[in-house]
Amino acid sequence: MFKRFRSFCKIPVYTLFICFVLSSCNRSTQGLPLTLTTDFKNPPNEYKPMPFWHINGELTTEGIRQQMKDAKELGGFSGISVLPLAPKKNDRPGTTPEFLSAEYLNRFQDVLDTAEELDMEVILYDDNDFPSGMAGGKLGELFPEHTMKRLDKVEKTITGPANLSERVPAGQLLSAVAMNAETLERIELGLFIDNGVTQWKVPEGNWKIMYFLMVKDSYHKAYPVVDYLDTVAVRKMMELTYDVHKENFGSYFGNTIKTTFFDDVGFWKHPRTWTGKFNEKFKELHGYDPKPWYPALWHNIGPETESVRHAFFNTRAELLAEGFPKLIGEWAKANGLKDTGHPPGNYDPTPIDMNGDIFKFFRHTAMPLTDAIIEYQFGQNGHKLISSAADYYDKPVVSTEIYGAYKEKTFDSLMLYRSVMDIFSRGVNFVVPHGLWYNPEQVYISPLVSPYSEKMAPALPAYSEFVGRSCMLLQGGKRVSEVGVFYPFEELAGWYRFEDPDNPRQGFFVSPETNYQEISGLLTNDIRQDFTFIHPEYFLDDKYEIDQGSVRLNNLENAQNYKALILTGCKVISLKTLQKIKEYYDKGGLVISTGQLPFKSSKLGQDEKVQTLVKEIFGIDPKAPLTSKTKNNDNPSKGMAIHIPHPNEQNISDAINTRLAPDVQFSPNPILATDFGKFNYIHKIKDGRHIYFFSNSSDGPITTEVSLKGNFELYEANPHTGQITTLTGVKHTKTENQEFTKASLTLAPVSATFWISN
Repeated sequence: MFKRFRSFCKIPVYTLFICFVLSSCNRSTQGLPLTLTTDFKNPPNEYKPMPFWHINGELTTEGIRQQMKDAKELGGFSGISVLPLAPKKNDRPGTTPEFLSAEYLNRFQDVLDTAEELDMEVILYDDNDFPSGMAGGKLGELFPEHTMKRLDKVEKTITGPANLSERVPAGQLLSAVAMNAETLERIELGLFIDNGVTQWKVPEGNWKIMYFLMVKDSYHKAYPVVDYLDTVAVRKMMELTYDVHKENFGSYFGNTIKTTFFDDVGFWKHPRTWTGKFNEKFKELHGYDPKPWYPALWHNIGPETESVRHAFFNTRAELLAEGFPKLIGEWAKANGLKDTGHPPGNYDPTPIDMNGDIFKFFRHTAMPLTDAIIEYQFGQNGHKLISSAADYYDKPVVSTEIYGAYKEKTFDSLMLYRSVMDIFSRGVNFVVPHGLWYNPEQVYISPLVSPYSEKMAPALPAYSEFVGRSCMLLQGGKRVSEVGVFYPFEELAGWYRFEDPDNPRQGFFVSPETNYQEISGLLTNDIRQDFTFIHPEYFLDDKYEIDQGSVRLNNLENAQNYKALILTGCKVISLKTLQKIKEYYDKGGLVISTGQLPFKSSKLGQDEKVQTLVKEIFGIDPKAPLTSKTKNNDNPSKGMAIHIPHPNEQNISDAINTRLAPDVQFSPNPILATDFGKFNYIHKIKDGRHIYFFSNSSDGPITTEVSLKGNFELYEANPHTGQITTLTGVKHTKTENQEFTKASLTLAPVSATFWISN
């Protein structure tokens, strides 16, 4: 009855009725604002899931209206993202009418008309299939010069003394270098090239002759993709897509359309993506000519190898960040919209051959997004990278594209909750399920999360309410995190090289010393100590202020205060970053190293200074073999440096607890029967209230006592039902002038709850 009443009478009367009922019947929540209790019971549309709607067939006015109506009324979804599809092989249908044709724009108008009628939101997906940047094939047709480029190496070995006379291979020559195979001496051959011919007297020895050439790249989808690193190219692409939507549907911006979505912008299947102005940008950033150093992208060139590779890959990361995502972010903001989207592999162990640098990539994106795809728990230890980037930029909304490519056979209604609960605990607070399909009989990226799925349909309304309630409480505010973990970008960049035969797959080629994602998993899933990744370059910003025994991230809203810094396993680090860590240590800070200590600088000529600083902080020669024992190194200012050669749950926990009374502590700390599912938490402060989210995605029940730092009266808010009640059995204690609030927590399998302070 209420659904019919709401649909005819609109929200205000219904809301007033609910407010009356709640205020009359639930006196136990009288310490909370009425708007909070009513909105939690019936979350506003803006917080509910808005799935992809893959258009694998012919759009019709009738089909659009019926499917959107079903998505709203049967699925509980408050919006959709229309995802046009390019024609597929094996007779898999794409979208008709053709993307951006007059007929297609008419059907998109039908989508907007229906959305207005149903009070739904439309997320503007920016292309015809993924990755973004194809403009439905028009970019390749009209502006082929602005499509993606790659860097090739043409190499041969010649024994001197000899005379070399040959034509330069085809392509735009960015560098030509001869390198002695034994001594690693390098000679830049540019002075010996005239009119496309190399004339050089080869000295004695075996020499690798290498030409580094930029060529037009191939493509792995139906159409060529834009050069993401070139702002001129990106603007041409935007004229064909973004500006066309603005011209036709600009009056809907800010109301029916509030968000744009870009997809897989980066280097997936194109690890050697390059651009014409690379050398110019390199010199601007690093102050020297990159041409003699190009061999480092493939080969070991001696002691400078890691610092030079870092310079190359840092340059590429900057070019990507200041290319596609920056221009899209600026366009969205100028048009009253917010943009979201993601690069490929945003959670993978290395960003180098996937997205450049995940922190830099999201510099201009209003709503950074992580895609929880492939299978349950895939990439789970990397999801905090995206929310940590959002924390640094003080961005209140973190999105997820979720469930894509999960296996249909094993995907059930519980999986809807498992995956989204885990991702909420890692900082996400807006959900784009993957997803709806226009023709549900021809789904080619499982699973079908749709009212037309016999298996999933009964669960969707409650799931949408659960997501809406959770996102309502988790968006915005300040996340409480007292541990900062350095993101080892310099190590990742210094290690990576093109076409290495030991590279297992894109996104996974890291040094044996790299263990930051393992530390992420130990902290989140085992020790259950929340943390934030810190980018070592950004740590140098004034935003990070060192105080006695702490580091403050000075944001307007999402301010954080770290009482411990963790340096994960690495050989390469920035000297300036290490100097600031030393300053923190000298002011009484706790620094923990987990694994290999750094002994190489990310800039040329500073290795010895790095080694000296590491010895001063940790009292250890970083070049010495790892021992089996943990070592503490104190200073007169009560600073403490702890080196853990072989990190595990116990020794990391002990190291943190030497100085830090945990913000949230569990007694006993639950031990799950299997790795399938997790017990996690997140703590935020909004409008002066502490909000704790506890989730159990495992198949076993959990009962434990929770100790919270502070003195609170607490309410329990159930996101599954919308009920808020006073939390009973709360105890208050005090230890060494620190107050604690304790209460029992019981979570059934695959369930979650919120505790909210008065």
